[in-house]
Amino acid sequence: MMGMARLIVLLLSAGIAAGQPPGAAPAWPFDELVLANGAKYQGLLLDDGPRDVRFQSVKRKPGKPTFTLTFKVPRSEVASLKKLSDADRATLRERISELDQDGSGERQRISEIELVPATWLDEPDKGKAYRSEYFTLISDAPEEVIRRAAVRLELIFTAYTRFLPPTILEARPTVIQLAPDTGSYKLLLAPLGHTDLLNPAVYDPRANLIVCGSDLRRLGKDLDDARFHHAQQIANLDRYAASVRKLYKEPELKRHLDPIHRDRALVYATDRKNGEKFDLAASRLFHVLYHEAFHAYAGTFVYPPLKPNQVKEGKGTGELPRWLNEGLAQLFETAVVEAGELRAEHADKARLEKVKDAIRGRNNLRLVPLADLLHAGRDAFVTKHADEAAAADRAYLTCWAAAHYLTFDRRLVGTEKFRKYLIEVNGGG
Repeated sequence: MMGMARLIVLLLSAGIAAGQPPGAAPAWPFDELVLANGAKYQGLLLDDGPRDVRFQSVKRKPGKPTFTLTFKVPRSEVASLKKLSDADRATLRERISELDQDGSGERQRISEIELVPATWLDEPDKGKAYRSEYFTLISDAPEEVIRRAAVRLELIFTAYTRFLPPTILEARPTVIQLAPDTGSYKLLLAPLGHTDLLNPAVYDPRANLIVCGSDLRRLGKDLDDARFHHAQQIANLDRYAASVRKLYKEPELKRHLDPIHRDRALVYATDRKNGEKFDLAASRLFHVLYHEAFHAYAGTFVYPPLKPNQVKEGKGTGELPRWLNEGLAQLFETAVVEAGELRAEHADKARLEKVKDAIRGRNNLRLVPLADLLHAGRDAFVTKHADEAAAADRAYLTCWAAAHYLTFDRRLVGTEKFRKYLIEVNGGG
């Protein structure tokens, strides 16, 4: 287990589909990476080292914000690498940098999210919804909260599709209900029979539904107000810049435009700081969303439950064992968004230190015995009463350690050995 101190990141994002539909933005030039398992990615080659390849994949779909994800893979897992010319790579690098050169790129992603009216707690059009390929987000939270949650969910689902590529292509997207206060959260839990649940979120696989609670109504309102004010400031600066361009020519024009550029950068910087404050306050919310979203994605698009006879008949592998499902979900909990990009280049320090303490017998910590963990069911991870929290924490910590070891040290998750293991377990073995 001590090998967990070294984390090798394998966080992969979706490549864009070949070809451009009518009316789409001009195609960007891309480096192309193909892995030994057949996975293909398009984006920017960051480092072509002798031991590792660092790659920034780019996802661009018509009508959707552009998302980028950076990951590193060992050289031994690279099947081929088609490189751009130096000129084309410089062009691509410039286009990617423009996404967040002054902090405006993330704001653009957030502003481009399209929300539609939706029913909320049986009241038509009280809420707003964002519909994606893998999920539908519904909430009556302030619009800024919904938009930021939608952007982060797009990023994390993109990561999931390359960590574990989907096997069920026509599955129904997961519905995610985001409650902005505890009262709404309890009302949403009532139909599921979970009114006494202490967990901040729950995934109901039968309904393919995630219900998540938060306390961000006030903070979201403040962000909405700030966003409106900043939009007015940018609009005024743009109008002033347009009038200046009509009055002056270079080099006098530059002298008048420079203060405008500085003021615009200041607005974006303030906007970004507000977003960072929001992210800090909402970090627990996004950790929970990432965790439950993994359960939904894995159970809906990759490893749906099957009966033993269906597994034996070759209709699929069946679902992930509960301990492994919970462990893998935790690996993505602490992924962070920086300048609109998802990053997961670190082990969670708090969990790692707890695992080390448990192994060394410190601070009265101990892990669940492996034999018990392998047979742990749903009840081991659901907390309804405060006195159950300690046992649940032990189970979560142990399955995180096991999943971390299998994923990053042994690199077994998603391999043929992994598939055979699931078939054996779910087929009655």
